[in-house]
Amino acid sequence: MSSIKHSAATLLYVLPSIGLAFGAIEFFGFDPKLAALGGLIACLLGAEAHAAISRTIERREVRKELQELTSLAAGLSRDLDDAADKIVEMEERFERETAERMERIFSEIRVIESLVKRLAESRAASTVAAATEAPAIEASAPAAGTAHATPDSDVPPPEPERGIEQMDDAELLDTIRRSLETNRVDLYLQPVVSLPQRKVLYYEGLSRLRTDKGELIMPRDYMRVAEPAGMMPAVDNILLFRCIQVVRKLAQRNSKAGVFCNISAFSLLDSDFFPQFIEYMQHNKDLAQHLIFEFSQMTVNGAGPVEQASFEALAALGFRFSMDQVTSLKLNPKMLHDRNFRFLKVSAQTLLDGRQMASGDIDAGDLKELLRRNGIQLIVDKVEAEREVVDILDLNVELGQGFLFGEPRPVRESALREDAPALSIAAD
Repeated sequence: MSSIKHSAATLLYVLPSIGLAFGAIEFFGFDPKLAALGGLIACLLGAEAHAAISRTIERREVRKELQELTSLAAGLSRDLDDAADKIVEMEERFERETAERMERIFSEIRVIESLVKRLAESRAASTVAAATEAPAIEASAPAAGTAHATPDSDVPPPEPERGIEQMDDAELLDTIRRSLETNRVDLYLQPVVSLPQRKVLYYEGLSRLRTDKGELIMPRDYMRVAEPAGMMPAVDNILLFRCIQVVRKLAQRNSKAGVFCNISAFSLLDSDFFPQFIEYMQHNKDLAQHLIFEFSQMTVNGAGPVEQASFEALAALGFRFSMDQVTSLKLNPKMLHDRNFRFLKVSAQTLLDGRQMASGDIDAGDLKELLRRNGIQLIVDKVEAEREVVDILDLNVELGQGFLFGEPRPVRESALREDAPALSIAAD
């Protein structure tokens, strides 16, 4: 195609040159040689002009192509720079997330090591105490046994296993210790629902211990002996880890449901456990939106400087609190809000009986509105009958908890693993 264009352009200046030579001969009588020379000169001038025009066009095309190539190269360079920046960013994020994950794991290991050490020390103390009592028992035994010895008297018959109700405090404490050492601690979840819709908005995490036979040890049974023995931090720690696993599973499902996690006063006072607990939560501040720590009214009202410092340390990390086991409506909502309490649980019986409370208590009809003005949500728990719901709704209560809305159900152990697809609650 380019050769055709070149031939056509050549004819444009060759033919006029020939015509000029013939015209000079015919009209002006020029010598043929001289006319031919003039035509040749005109042809050469035309060829030079054509070459100059062609070079100009080619330069423009080359310049245009260079500009396009430069632009393309700049674009590729920007893409390469962006790709390099993204790679660097991904590497930094991967390293950061890996470091955070490892720090969380190490924090968990340190807390668990502390608890294992505590349990070992507790068992050692029990062993020493048993050893000091053994000589007296042995000293009184021989005389009674030798007079009427029989072939079978040396081997006493095995004692039947006794239930929780038949155990004394020492037996129950040893059973609790074995349950903790062998990780026979189950997490139960009970829903907190909106009223009157009864939509699940929160869960409360509850711990249950199991004996060697699989019998459940309820909090009312184990707390009585575990608290004086200093074992509640171990229970709280295991409950906390399980609640965190539940929160992360709920987050995988894009659920906004929060989880209430109980902490005892003994854990707040424990100088070994609580600093490690705070360190662990510092690496899990993202849980603050979904994890609410719950304390009894007795713990809150009896808080001294150490407990108060523990409240402040958790509040500084962004964690909210809930007060439960409320037995008196003599409350200071503003003080509770200042301590970062955002929920308050009152049993249906306490709230409904509060309508006839003596002066000095907050009137039950005003409680919900007074708490709301101070940024605290009222939850009525231990709701067990529909007639209670009617009375509760008359007091404009918006959140409820109790067997009527759902019993505590165990979370399957397999559902708490990282590779588990979804949260699974037994008997759901």
